[in-house]
Amino acid sequence: MFGIGALLAANVGLLVLLKWLGGAYLVWLGIQVWRSPALAQSRTAATLTSGRSLFQAGLFSALSNPKGILFFVAFLPQFIDPSRSLLVQFVIMAATFVVIEFFYELVVASLADRIQPWLKKVGKTFNRVFGGVFIGIGILLPLRG
Repeated sequence: MFGIGALLAANVGLLVLLKWLGGAYLVWLGIQVWRSPALAQSRTAATLTSGRSLFQAGLFSALSNPKGILFFVAFLPQFIDPSRSLLVQFVIMAATFVVIEFFYELVVASLADRIQPWLKKVGKTFNRVFGGVFIGIGILLPLRG
């Protein structure tokens, strides 16, 4: 074991702290989603936002997501061959991830565009349901064994 796995194994209290912080963050996100306006009401604000600032917000969200970082640190090293160039292997894995993620996001954006009329009808209810789901998961996460 090395890296984050070793750190968490050596300090169980840190894992508990991370679970509580993660749960609190999900509750906070749930409250934000619950309180957010329906799509039809927020569309004008999104239209006024520049593509660059939307990109920066998405990039910050992706880079600060501990789940993605933990995935790279915990999952990918098992596919590394120490006898070969680590840089080349990293570049191949990173490029593969970027290509897959790009097409995934393209599909998500396309589907989001298609369900937009439905979301305009049920937007506030949709926000409250999924805000409640986030809050519920945030409460249950740290309580789970």
